[in-house]
Amino acid sequence: MNRKKEKIRVLIENTRNPKKTRPAKRRIRNLFVFLVTLGVLSAILALLINFVLMPGFTRHGQERILLDVQGLSWEDARHLLLLEKFTPVRGKSIARDDIEPFRVVGQMPRPGSRVKLGRRVYLDVSIPLENVAFPELRGKTLRSAEILLEGNNLGIDSVSYGFSNMPREVIFWQSIEAGELVRPGSKTQVRISLGLSNWTVPTVVNMSLQDAHKIINDAGLRIGTVSYRDRDDLLPNTVIYQSVPGTTVLSIPQPIDLVVSRYNDTE
Repeated sequence: MNRKKEKIRVLIENTRNPKKTRPAKRRIRNLFVFLVTLGVLSAILALLINFVLMPGFTRHGQERILLDVQGLSWEDARHLLLLEKFTPVRGKSIARDDIEPFRVVGQMPRPGSRVKLGRRVYLDVSIPLENVAFPELRGKTLRSAEILLEGNNLGIDSVSYGFSNMPREVIFWQSIEAGELVRPGSKTQVRISLGLSNWTVPTVVNMSLQDAHKIINDAGLRIGTVSYRDRDDLLPNTVIYQSVPGTTVLSIPQPIDLVVSRYNDTE
């Protein structure tokens, strides 16, 4: 009975004086802080090991500065990279006319970079250029010819002008004949037409006006005034006269006036 009374008394005193329960709470809080701190430190240590210490151990002595093997033959470059404990791999074949065939013209990774031993090094190698057939430029404008040549790795060296029987502003002569096999990068000389140096007048009498118009235009000339005359013995629009006789050679083009038949339906 006395023991029960003592326990009740202690419990009452603890409720009246809560300061006696604080040491237990403080110990719990300190333990929680310790566990959190330990967890953070463990995480930091794990990161240091994974990203700092371990890479240092695994890569120590396993990297090397990559040599520049450009300009060497494929065999020499391959042999040198093998001695350096890299793995040479044949890369792209690039047609070059300014360097000997089968020379290294590019490498990846780039020279001077730090590369892990055993890594593949891709080497681009030069190959000979193949001859190409030179295209036909006659009848084309200068701009059209330039576009065509650029697409075939060719070009125009010089441009001059002269009279020809081809229309104005088109090429009528090229120094490299069409179909001739040339090296890529070759250039040709061209001449641009200024038109005809003289004009031969066609004979259009007894032709229809439509046919006469086409033939005169094809001769590089043009029709001037068209007048009409009544003729019952001819089909309408038949040429019965031209101001410049046929086969006349003109040094300066001039218009050709025509007289054309017309049916007279008045009686």
